[in-house]
Amino acid sequence: MSNDYTLTTVVPFADVDRNQVMLLPQLFKLLQEAAVQHADLYGVGVRGIAERGTSWVLNRLAVELKRYPRRDEHIRLNTWSTGVQSFKGYREFRLYNGDELLLSASSLWLWIDLRTRSLTRVPADIAANFPVGSGSPPYRSELDRLRLQAPAATAPALALDLRYSDQDANGHVNHTAYFDLLQTALLRTARSPQPCRLEIQFLREIPPETAAVEVRLETRDAETAFSLGHATTCFAQGLVA
Repeated sequence: MSNDYTLTTVVPFADVDRNQVMLLPQLFKLLQEAAVQHADLYGVGVRGIAERGTSWVLNRLAVELKRYPRRDEHIRLNTWSTGVQSFKGYREFRLYNGDELLLSASSLWLWIDLRTRSLTRVPADIAANFPVGSGSPPYRSELDRLRLQAPAATAPALALDLRYSDQDANGHVNHTAYFDLLQTALLRTARSPQPCRLEIQFLREIPPETAAVEVRLETRDAETAFSLGHATTCFAQGLVA
C-alpha cells in the first residue's frame, strides 16, 4: 500500500453552486473522504470505529485555494500523513486539475475515545505502522500552534438551522456542515462565498439536540473572522480571506 493516497473524481452538477463552482461543504467532503479511505487501508478509519470505540476528529485546518473546481472538471486529490504524535495526527492535501494546483491544505486530527469524548493516546502499533507520506513539505507546518481569535461579542450574528443530514456516524455534527453554515452566512452578509484562504479551529462538538447555531462575522482589514456558537458556547472559530 502506498504511503500517499490519491482520489480521482469528476465534479458533479449536485456539488456546484449558482456560479458552477464547487460548494465549500462538498469540497471539504472530498478531503474528508480521501482521509477516511486512506485511514481505512490501515485499519484506523471508519471501519474500525465500532471495534475500537475510538476515532479521529478534525481539530484544525488551514486551506489555500488557487481556484475552485468547476462543474464536470476532472480533479485529483493527493493526501498523506506527516506523522502521528501522542494523540495527534497530521495530514496534508493537494488538489489538482491536470497539472494545475487548485488547493493546498494542512490538517490536525485528534484521537478520541467515543464513549468518554476525551483525548486518548494513539496505540503504539497504529502510530508505528501508519506511514508518513513522501509528498511536498506541509502547507502550514506550524498548524498545531495556530491560534485564532473569535469575532467580538458585539459583532453581528446570523442564526442558521441545523438539519438531520448534518450529523454523521460518530453521532455529532460533521465538520463539513460547519462550512455549509459559514458559506451561507458569508453570502447573506454580502461577502464573497468563495474565500481564497480559510483557517479554522474546532473547539467542541455541536450537541446532536442543537436546533440552530449563530454564525458571527467581523471584518478585519482584508480578512473576516468568524465563529459558530450557541448561547455562551463557541463550537469553532477562524478566518477567511
